[in-house]
Amino acid sequence: MKKLSTLIIAAILMFAGSQLFAQTNIYLNLSGAIPNGDFAEGEISKSGIDWGLFDDDKDGGAGLGFNVGLKFNIATGINGLRAMITLDGIYNGLNSELREYFSDLIDDVEDDYKEFELTTQKYLNIPAMAGVNYTYNFNNKFGLFAEAGLGPNLRIITKYERYEESTSRKTTTTIEYDPKISLAYQVGAGIELSKRITIGIDYYNLGSAKVKYEYTRKVKPDGSTDHNNDTFKRITPTMVMLRVGFKL
Repeated sequence: MKKLSTLIIAAILMFAGSQLFAQTNIYLNLSGAIPNGDFAEGEISKSGIDWGLFDDDKDGGAGLGFNVGLKFNIATGINGLRAMITLDGIYNGLNSELREYFSDLIDDVEDDYKEFELTTQKYLNIPAMAGVNYTYNFNNKFGLFAEAGLGPNLRIITKYERYEESTSRKTTTTIEYDPKISLAYQVGAGIELSKRITIGIDYYNLGSAKVKYEYTRKVKPDGSTDHNNDTFKRITPTMVMLRVGFKL
């Protein structure tokens, strides 16, 4: 009897899951990510050139990026209204001013060293949000939608690395940034074509979080090391997403 009850419960759960999946529209979203506000601003601090730090406490120095994500629209039983779950991976490099600065730096100093390498930091944000999507279809070919979501964002800043080799010594400078989780939200609107393609614009605020880093500078052959941990600023990644979605 116990085995029969277990089988019945498993069958019910499988049926409920299949019904839910059947009422779920899944979209692959591809987006351009345009940073704005403090996240897009940023100049190199004159006192922090070797560290790759920015001058203002809120600046991010981010440039144009891109996003790949998934959106799940789940039927609610109310015409046009769906529960929404999104998962995105958003990449941003540095803005053009900072890229030009580092490029000029390499050109200016590389002749002074036997070897000179520089890798600047980049941004990766991974928000997972839950919310609602409302779509009004005028016909099978055209509709309008609006949506909003809220959830956690994982912010990752990649490592800054600088290597210098002269005839007398080798110097390695690195900055490793701790990942951070913050509360994020999104709002957006757009059009739906043939119930299979969406074109829209979304605003993402990925939450404010402090930047903690570990700085290390090693010099060979004397073996000296400069090392510290610190928190030097707070960044709020905000961006506009120009998005195309394809129903899977």
